[in-house]
Amino acid sequence: MGTDGPGRRHKRTRWRSNVVFSQTRRCAQVIGVLTLATCLAGCGSSSNPLAPVGGIYLRVTDLITGTGPLVEIGDVLTINQVGWLYDSSAPDNKGQQIDAANGITFVLGASQVISGIDQSLTGMRVGGKRRVQIPPDLAFGPTGSGAVPPDTPVVFEIEVVDKQQLVTGSAPFSITDITVGTGPEARVGSRLIVDYAGWLYNDDQPDNRGIRFDESPAGGFTFILGTGAVIPGWDQGLVGMRESGERRLVIPPELAYGAARRGLIPPNATLVFYVTLIRV
Repeated sequence: MGTDGPGRRHKRTRWRSNVVFSQTRRCAQVIGVLTLATCLAGCGSSSNPLAPVGGIYLRVTDLITGTGPLVEIGDVLTINQVGWLYDSSAPDNKGQQIDAANGITFVLGASQVISGIDQSLTGMRVGGKRRVQIPPDLAFGPTGSGAVPPDTPVVFEIEVVDKQQLVTGSAPFSITDITVGTGPEARVGSRLIVDYAGWLYNDDQPDNRGIRFDESPAGGFTFILGTGAVIPGWDQGLVGMRESGERRLVIPPELAYGAARRGLIPPNATLVFYVTLIRV
C-alpha cells in the first residue's frame, strides 16, 4: 500500500452500520454537516499550503483528555458533535451553529467525514473531547454545504464515545478474469506493471467492494512476480494473466496481511483487488 504496493505481510465481532460508505473519493454527504465524504485533500485545495483559504489553519484543542482506548486510523468511531461557522469575534471562534448530532458512526481515515475531522481525531482516547478549527480546504471548500457558505472555515467540538475494530466479511481465495488479455503471459520471475485498486471485503456491497483502502500510483505499480515482493495472494493470483487483461482477486487474510493491522486494513481482513496488467 502507498509506495510499497500490496507488500509483504507485515474479538472478531462482525460490524454492521447503516452509514453509506463512499467507494470513491468524490464528495458525498452521509450524515448531517459533519459527515461529508471528501477527497483526502478536502473539496478544494489552497494554492499555497502555508496560507490556507481565509488565513485559517487547522487547529486542535483538547478540552477533555479521555482515559479509554487510543483512537487509530481504521477504527469505527462513535462520536457526539456540535458545529459552528468560524467567527473570529466570538468566544472560541464559535459563530452561528450549523449542526449538532449524537451517535454518529464512521470509519476514521476512510474519507467518510471532512478531511479536517479525519486528520484531527487520531491520538484521542475514548471519553475525550476536542475542539477542531478547520479551514475551508479541509472542510466544505468552494461549494459549501447546507448552512455553510462557500470558502468558510468551521469549528467543531467532538466527543469520542466509543470505538470498535473494523471487521471484514470472509471468503475463500478466488481468481476471476474480468477481461482476458491478448499480450504476453505473466510468469514467475516476470517484471509486471499493473494498475490496481483494493477494497475491504464486504458481503453487503456490490462485487463485495467495501471500503477502498489503496490504489496504484500514477504510471502503475512495478514488481517481480513470485519473489515475495507482494502479498502471497498476488504472487499466486496473477500467474497466467495476460497483458491488457483485468483480473479480480479475493484474498483471505492468510494470503494477505494475516493478523497484522495496516492502516485501514484491520487484522484478519479479507481483501478484494481489481488488477489490470499494463505490461509484462
